[in-house]
Amino acid sequence: MSRTVLLTGTHEIEPVYRQFRAGSLSASFGQGQLKDVRWRGVEIIRGLSFLVRTPGWGTPSPDISALEIDETDAQFTIRYRATYRNDNEIVAADITFSGAGEGRLHADVTIRPQTDFTTNRSGFVVLHPLEGFAGTNVRVEHADGSRVERLIDAAISPGQPVFDIRAITHTPRSGIEIETRFEGDVFEMEDHRNWSDASFKTYSRPIGLPYPYRLEAGTSLTQSVRIGVTEHSEASIAYASDTHGDIRVSVGERVPHVLPRILVALDSRSAADAIDHAERLAKLGAIEYLYRHDPGLGNGVHAIEALDALVRASGHPFSAELILALPDQADREIAGFAAQLERAGLAPRTVAAFPASDRQSFQPGEARPPVPSDHEIAASLRRWFPDSAIAGGSPAFFTELNRKRPPLSVFDVIAHATTPTVHASDDGSVMQTLESLPHILRSGRTLAGDAAYRIGPIGIGARLNPYGAGPTANPSQIRVGLADADPRQRAMFAAAWHLGYAAAIMPFDIDSLALAGPVGPFGVLSLAQGYARAWWDTVPDGAAYPLYHVVADLAEGTGRLALNVRVSDRRVAALGFEHARGRTLLLANLSAEPVSVTLDGLRDARIRWLDAQHAPDAALAPEHYRGSAESLGVEGHVLLDAYAYVRIDEVEP
Repeated sequence: MSRTVLLTGTHEIEPVYRQFRAGSLSASFGQGQLKDVRWRGVEIIRGLSFLVRTPGWGTPSPDISALEIDETDAQFTIRYRATYRNDNEIVAADITFSGAGEGRLHADVTIRPQTDFTTNRSGFVVLHPLEGFAGTNVRVEHADGSRVERLIDAAISPGQPVFDIRAITHTPRSGIEIETRFEGDVFEMEDHRNWSDASFKTYSRPIGLPYPYRLEAGTSLTQSVRIGVTEHSEASIAYASDTHGDIRVSVGERVPHVLPRILVALDSRSAADAIDHAERLAKLGAIEYLYRHDPGLGNGVHAIEALDALVRASGHPFSAELILALPDQADREIAGFAAQLERAGLAPRTVAAFPASDRQSFQPGEARPPVPSDHEIAASLRRWFPDSAIAGGSPAFFTELNRKRPPLSVFDVIAHATTPTVHASDDGSVMQTLESLPHILRSGRTLAGDAAYRIGPIGIGARLNPYGAGPTANPSQIRVGLADADPRQRAMFAAAWHLGYAAAIMPFDIDSLALAGPVGPFGVLSLAQGYARAWWDTVPDGAAYPLYHVVADLAEGTGRLALNVRVSDRRVAALGFEHARGRTLLLANLSAEPVSVTLDGLRDARIRWLDAQHAPDAALAPEHYRGSAESLGVEGHVLLDAYAYVRIDEVEP
C-alpha cells in the first residue's frame, strides 16, 4: 500500500524545488519557474515564469535543457532553454533568472520559434501575492512614461484592474517598496482571485488584441522583467516565519456565525450509480443533495427516476438546478421539469434554472447570445415551484457570476461554484487557493445583497469548463488543470483541502456549501471507474474516501454556532462548533510535511485520527472508524502527519 497514493491519490511525484538565497533575497526554482520570492522573509512576488498558451488556452509543459546554475552568498544565476511543443509546432525560449543580495531580481528571455507557432500568449508572467497588494495603493508607469497612483480594489474586478503597464510598484510592508518593470511587450494585469487563485497576474499581449497569433519560424523576440527592492529608514525588519516551532490553535467561545447546510452534488449518472450505496450515504447525517438536470446531456425521465430512488433510499432532501437547453423556451422547460418532479412526488427545497450559455466564459463587455432575463427566469420558477426557494447566479465559477451579475432582490439564493485548478494544478497552488476565499466571499456577498449565499459545487477538478470544450480527460490520473477526475479528490489531500475551504468561508455566514458527490470522480464513496485507481481498485465498492468523514462531520455542524478558533500558521486549518454535548474541533494539516500543534482552550477531550496510517481502516469500516477515538491527553499536543485530518470532541463532565 503506497503512502503517496493515500496522500494524493496518484503515484506521480511532484518535482522538488531548489531554494536559492542571495543576502536577504530568497526564491525557489523548479519546472522552469521561480516561486515564493521573499525579501527578509516577506513574500514580495508569488511567481515569475515564462508561459506559452496554445489556441485552446492549454499550457504545455516545457522540456528543460542546458541548465546552468551559478551561486554564491551574494548572488545566483539560473540559465536554461525551455522547449514547448503543440502538435507539430515548436518554440524555444532561452531564459535567465538572476538575483543579487542588494535587492535585485532579473528575468530575461529570447523567444526562438523553431517552426511557425500559433499561440494565444507567450511571455513572462508575474504573480503578486494577495497580502500587501489587494486593497493597497500602487504606482503604475505606463508605456508613454506617465505615472499614476491607483488603488488595487479589495473587491474583485471582473476584468483587468490595470492596463498598459511598464512598471508597477507596491508596498508589501511599511518601508519596503517593490518595483516590477517590464520590457519587450505591452503588459496588463488580471485579478486572479476571480478563479480562486491567490494572486494578481501581470502578463504580456493584452487580451483585447486578436488571438491566436503566429510566431514566425526564424525570428526572435525578447522580454525582460526587472524587480527591485527599496528599503526606507522606517522599514520594519521582518524575518522568515519559524517553520519548526509548534503551531498554536486557540479555541474560544462561540461567535455569531452559523455553520452552513451541507449539500452533496449530484447528476443523473452519479444518482443512478449511488443507489446501491444509499444505506452508507444515509449515515452522512443532515446533508442534502444538489441535483443538476441537463436535458442537453440527455437527462430525462430516467434521470428523475434515479433521483427519486436515491432520495427515497437515503432519506436526504434535495435542491435542483435546471440547465435551459433552448434560448427562447425557458418557461416551457421549467414547467416541464416541474411536471416531471411532481409526477415522481419530488419537491426541491431550492430550485434554479440557468441558460446553457451561462456555463461559458465571456469577457466583460463581450456580446452574449440572447437568453431570457433573470427576471423572466425567476418569474417562471416562482410560477411552477411556488413552495421552493428560488436560486440564481451562475452554474459556473465566481468569474462568471462577477461578469454577469444578477439583479438584487430577484432571487432568494445566489449561487456559484469554484475550482482550484484553472491556472495551476500543483499541490501547493491548489492549497494556496484557500487564501483567495475571503476575497471571493466579500465580493460575492455584495453581489448577493440580502439573498442567501450558496457556494458550490466545489472540488479538486472540474465538472465543467467555461474556457474550453469541456474538462480535461485524465486517464493517467495525474495532476492536470481542470481535470474531469483528479486523483487527489479521493485522497487525504482532499480531506484537508475541503476542511480548509469550510474554515475559510465560515465567518461569512454562507447559507449552504455544495461539495463532493455520492460516487464517481467527486464522490465520497469508492466505485470502479473507467480509469485505474491505485489501491482503491483492490477494495470493495462503497468503501469510504477520506472526504466522506469530513462531509459527515461538517453535516453534524449544520446550523450550529461556530467557535472562535485562532490558528497561528496557514499550514493548519481549523473549524469548531458548539452542540448540546459540548464542543467539537475539526483540524487539518494543509501541508505535505508533518506539523506539531499545541491546542489551547479545550478541556478533557477525545481525538479521532484520519491520516495515511488510519485511512485504510476508515475506508473499509467507516462506521466502526467513526465510533472510535482516543484520549487527547492533558498537554493538548498533537503531531499531524501530511494532510492529516482530526476531529476532537470535548468529553462531557
